[in-house]
Amino acid sequence: MTISSRWSLTVAAVALTVGLAGPAMAAATPEQVTAALTKLLAADKAVTVTLGTPAQTDDGVVYHDVTIKEADGGETKIAVLTIGKPEVEGDTLSADSIVAENVTGTSKGDNLTVASLEITAPVFTGKETGNRIDAISAEGISLTQPGKSPLAIDSAGVDLSDYADDVPHAIDISVEGIAVDPASVDDSGQFAGQLKAMGYDKLTLGFYGSGSLDETSGDLVVNEITIDGTDLGTVTLTGTFGGLDADTIKQLKQKNPPEEALSKVTLKQASLYYGDASLAGRIIALQAKQMGQEPAAFVGQITGALPLFLSVIGNQPFQDKLAGGLTTFLKDPKNLTITAKPAAPIALLDLVVTSQTAPQTLPDVLKADVIANQPETEDDDAGEGTDPN
Repeated sequence: MTISSRWSLTVAAVALTVGLAGPAMAAATPEQVTAALTKLLAADKAVTVTLGTPAQTDDGVVYHDVTIKEADGGETKIAVLTIGKPEVEGDTLSADSIVAENVTGTSKGDNLTVASLEITAPVFTGKETGNRIDAISAEGISLTQPGKSPLAIDSAGVDLSDYADDVPHAIDISVEGIAVDPASVDDSGQFAGQLKAMGYDKLTLGFYGSGSLDETSGDLVVNEITIDGTDLGTVTLTGTFGGLDADTIKQLKQKNPPEEALSKVTLKQASLYYGDASLAGRIIALQAKQMGQEPAAFVGQITGALPLFLSVIGNQPFQDKLAGGLTTFLKDPKNLTITAKPAAPIALLDLVVTSQTAPQTLPDVLKADVIANQPETEDDDAGEGTDPN
């Protein structure tokens, strides 16, 4: 396995801490590295960068107290910036790594701190082509906004691989230890009150995602998009999409993609999984308490009403299947999976049209299935085991 925040470093900060691996070049002196960095950063006229005097060490070229100032008043400071084994050839700068330690930033009242930020195998060309990075990782991230509790993240990382035409075709993302104070989510305090009633004083979340694109076959494989929470549960989306060959991708990148390109993208299969880690039980217990009932009686009342609630779908066989899965899950919350495996790849555009004109037929078109409390296997991190039926 491997969140995005509303904060982003300046273009210059990214340029300082993002890089890429290319052909071998001559080892660079501190003066050459400084000249290359200065030229690369000069492209952004709204940013002023102070690098200071570099020092040559066994780790590479080291700068202390780097400052990046933006025209709008934003400022980023890096206590120690290390360019590991830098090489310079013409306007191109590459390195084994770029490490920024004790990064602090301010922008319009927001404050960001990062204990360490590392970019693996950076290459800057100063052009639109030839740039790439192998990985980015950060630890000890904290974002504070006026009047709100800080958002803390233990670590975050992105691995990029399988490059073609400067574009990575495989990606692996992980963000771990996202600490959320429920009181900061809404001003009314209602959300925090509900969570506290269920035994949650804080939330600790993680985000993971990985996927790959094969332009030859046109298949985009989403291995996982997962959000999990300590003592909450795990939600995982997986799927395979077709029709994304090189020509279609170029068309989709246009400002107004032609309908022909949109019609080529297909859904081959998808799965949405939820694995409970006590959240469902806590919700049931709280709702039952508020209604003066025992949890089992409350579940019986809810499951008994499911056929009526689900009648709006307009597809009786699928309604029965969904009601059965939900009943099994609610009586003993473990996991619930909804799958879509159409007999043949179906265009996403066709799915949109069907959802508007004949939504009741979607479960049949998608060959949708609902499986509750399936056995989990060690090889399946998402918890999707085999269908016991």
